[in-house]
Amino acid sequence: MEMANTFTNAKSSDPASTADLDDGGGQCGWYCWKPKFLQRLSTSKSFLFWICWAGGFQSFLINGLLNVCVSTIERRYDLTSTDSGMIIGCYDIASFLTVLPVSYLGGRKGACKPHWVGYGVLLLGIGSFVFATPHLTSGLYQASVKEQVINTCSLSQSSMNASCSTTDELTAGLAGGWALQKFKYVFLVAQLIMGAGGAPLYTLGTAFIDENVSHKMQPIYSGIFYGSTMLGPALGYIAGGQLLRLYVDFDTISANEVEMAPGSSGWVGAWWLGFVIAGTLLCIAAIPLLAFPGELLGAKALAAAKEAEDPKTEEPEDDDEYDSKNDPKSTKQDGAISVGQSLRELPLAIKELATRWTFLFICLEQSCEAMLLAGFGAFLPKIIESQFSLSPAMAAIIVGGLVIPCGCGASYSGGYLIKHYRMRPRTILKMSCSLVSLSFIFSLAFMVYCPNQDFAGVTTPYSGQHELKIVSDCNAKCSCSLKTYDPICGIDNILYYSPCHAGCMSSHETLVNGSRSFAVYSNCSCINSPELKRMKVMGGAEVDVMAARQTCNSAKCNHQLYLFTILLFLFLALVFMNSMPILSATLRSVPYNRRAFALGTQMIIWRLLGAIPGPMIFGLFIDSSCVLWSHTSNECSGNSGNRGSCLIYNNYSFSRAMVGLALVVKGLTFLFATLAWWFYTPPTKAKAANGVQQGAAVNPEAKTKEIYAYDNTTVDRS
Repeated sequence: MEMANTFTNAKSSDPASTADLDDGGGQCGWYCWKPKFLQRLSTSKSFLFWICWAGGFQSFLINGLLNVCVSTIERRYDLTSTDSGMIIGCYDIASFLTVLPVSYLGGRKGACKPHWVGYGVLLLGIGSFVFATPHLTSGLYQASVKEQVINTCSLSQSSMNASCSTTDELTAGLAGGWALQKFKYVFLVAQLIMGAGGAPLYTLGTAFIDENVSHKMQPIYSGIFYGSTMLGPALGYIAGGQLLRLYVDFDTISANEVEMAPGSSGWVGAWWLGFVIAGTLLCIAAIPLLAFPGELLGAKALAAAKEAEDPKTEEPEDDDEYDSKNDPKSTKQDGAISVGQSLRELPLAIKELATRWTFLFICLEQSCEAMLLAGFGAFLPKIIESQFSLSPAMAAIIVGGLVIPCGCGASYSGGYLIKHYRMRPRTILKMSCSLVSLSFIFSLAFMVYCPNQDFAGVTTPYSGQHELKIVSDCNAKCSCSLKTYDPICGIDNILYYSPCHAGCMSSHETLVNGSRSFAVYSNCSCINSPELKRMKVMGGAEVDVMAARQTCNSAKCNHQLYLFTILLFLFLALVFMNSMPILSATLRSVPYNRRAFALGTQMIIWRLLGAIPGPMIFGLFIDSSCVLWSHTSNECSGNSGNRGSCLIYNNYSFSRAMVGLALVVKGLTFLFATLAWWFYTPPTKAKAANGVQQGAAVNPEAKTKEIYAYDNTTVDRS
């Protein structure tokens, strides 16, 4: 309380304080409405709470929920993995294009940083709502209307025509004249909106925290903020997986009415619900953030205290550099360089970084790591789901369980090792090489896969046939349509494209646990099995069931899944652990006065070369292993249409594509890490005691104070 009064008195005693502040001199409120009861919330702790709220749900939305829903969105809107990669990459594209102007405009004197952050969070919420709008405008999922469509084997052409007519009537107008694939442009726009909205959160938000807390508390506040953003993805994976257990159209029709359950092959979960929830919570966070002033109470007194704490030392300058202190035209005021002088120094700073080979190779190394993290972050749930025949919910839980220990624990361990052993720059670079080489070995985890589930006509021929084709002698006269993918599992443990393609003449409904219903089929001409399952169906009759709308058993893959999870954990832990050596090596490979500019330049490089193209490249490789695509054409009208989403992947090709991509990228990472270590020369801008500028060291390992001036370690030459 005494400290708060001191800050308040110091602020009120400054006659210029209220004039310099934006939004009514540090008063909390919205525009002209600034009630007194709200002023007690104008504190750094209050701002920290709301920015942690916003940062947590931003990472929940972008790095967790979206990745979980990738495969579901592809199935629902007939998208390819390349389309998904482009959608995911749009967030980084928008963030890349807006981060510099937002940081500049929001960082100007007189600009209100919380307002920029608040409007950005509001854009995140709006983008999240836009992302969910296809659910409202695309109509019901095909499974929601197919109980009214004849989907069993019919030997008459008139039934085929009736099926076409019924399907057209049910689906016409539901999408507003749009083909399902065109909704990808809505997803692209939504991602661009969210990318622009996320730009001020991690730039202006962290800067505002730094301006309004002491040097001692700044690491704690920043650690809490970034800790909340680390928990977001894990919660996004887990919560998203649980939401996918709800049927996509549960707000209109129940899963029981369409005879489907979460274990059904054609199941599509409520992917959109998480975006509505996240958008609502982000919009709620934007309201208090927009109420904060440009400076909190006591900010000017705190700034004066910080200036008093800082040692009055001058940054050493080269003899041939411009000496602003002795120039009467110098525009340096209050420790800040003028815009004109900063612009004059920009070409020099760029040239200085461009000639430092170690810095450039570290940037390329981090770009490769960013490409892997962006690609696997986007498609890892889908990889596990496809390779091991798991539901999207279970795949999300596995990935979420790996993100927390790898993202938090491994990153902390990398920083702890550097601090504990007081590593010098060359040692840090050697550590990075070692971690990359180990992760190169463990990238072989993606060689572990499960054999494909037997799929009639795709991975295994129909009984008595030798060719792999969907239409066979047993269903050639059934007038089956490829437009509706309605997989069923036969009693022979083989998956069939639809009841019609299995040659099933009759469908029935049965109850599970007395409440949940699903469809079973009998009289299936394509299913040959000596054993039949006698089951009581709705109405009390007993029939010989030959197929059911559910997934087939693949229990033979449990051991592979355990092995893959262990190897994947080690691979991700090594990748995350390498983030700290990369950061430390970057800071120690450039002069002290170029560190901030080097980090900004590095962020642009790894986003441009790694994070943005990563999901797209992974999507292309994943699509190359597809063996069965959905058909978006209208077979009734004869239109050819476009290729839709992938229904079945060749697991062997999928596995080899992922391991090949991982080995190539990790190989390049090791090459760049080795070159960064090989070309390392310490920055030597500091001057010797006699005032002569120290040149490049002849022996890079020489333990002198000049060489390790920016190493946080000093060795006395005497």
